Amino acid sequence: MDYLRENHMTAYRFSKKSGIPQSTIWSILKKEDYEVREKNIRKICKAMGISAGEIMESKEEVKRNLRAGEIPVMHKYRKLDEGDQFRVQGYMDALLEKQDREKSTS
Repeated sequence: MDYLRENHMTAYRFSKKSGIPQSTIWSILKKEDYEVREKNIRKICKAMGISAGEIMESKEEVKRNLRAGEIPVMHKYRKLDEGDQFRVQGYMDALLEKQDREKSTS
């Protein structure tokens, strides 16, 4: 899984982060025909900070959909714990509201 390599994370650490047994993580990583249960897909997505749709996209598709400057931002965001991700989302919402107010007054 590219995510583990890119985030310098072991299968053990990802297992703890996602709540999925380490043996299941290894099965997912090593077996091409391993059928991942829906509940584990949700856990993986939550741990990675992505949607179920994004996990189905190839790495290249994701990169095509992001501008060059967005990729490092996404990597940093995914390294944050859930509480800090929530704070970042709140900050972005506040910035967008401010931007909308400024547009409506101009």
